[in-house]
Amino acid sequence: MKFLQAHFCLVFSICILSSCIVPESTHKESTFHLLTKTNYDQNNTITETSIMEDGTGVDTVGTFYLRQIELPYYLQENRIITRPDHGKIEFRENQRWGEPLVEGIGRVLGLNLSHLLKSSFYSVYPHREKVGTIFEIGLTIHRFERVSSSRVLFEGTWQLFTNDFKNGSYPIKNGKEIVFVDIDISDSNEVIINNEVLALSEALSVVAKRISIAIDSLGASD
Repeated sequence: MKFLQAHFCLVFSICILSSCIVPESTHKESTFHLLTKTNYDQNNTITETSIMEDGTGVDTVGTFYLRQIELPYYLQENRIITRPDHGKIEFRENQRWGEPLVEGIGRVLGLNLSHLLKSSFYSVYPHREKVGTIFEIGLTIHRFERVSSSRVLFEGTWQLFTNDFKNGSYPIKNGKEIVFVDIDISDSNEVIINNEVLALSEALSVVAKRISIAIDSLGASD
């Protein structure tokens, strides 16, 4: 009888202990990324297409306001996406943006334009436009993602406005940009995602350069 009681207690204890064992978690912490201002002497392979329409020349003072950037709905997620095929997108659960993408793009474009136009007098949405700003820039983005194992794509349109105290704000030039940037895929998978973000940042620097050229050309036509 005592043997049966001891055996029962042993089996009961094992059951209690086994029920307290927590299975190993499969949860993986997310990594958060930020777009960055890039240098214009980097060696990334870039293919770009630009179409610009001329308007009237205005003051060349490089003061500007970057309006709220328009993004397609699928890019408003904080998960970084890839678009391997037409009509198909993939979300990376563990690779995310560290800030709203629309704000990150605005921040980096503002920094790049400020550098290229040699102007520290600028503002970017959601901040208010500064009094005395000469130019306003509108940007609509259609594509901003990895499109193959080795390239990212920026595709969008921009519009340049000038502020006139008498006539208000009116458009003077616009353009369409299609920019491909190669991703450095020589590193490990963990590093490739960083290189992908750097390539997206580099695409923004190309767009900023095109817009700055448009602004400079207005001064040259005076």
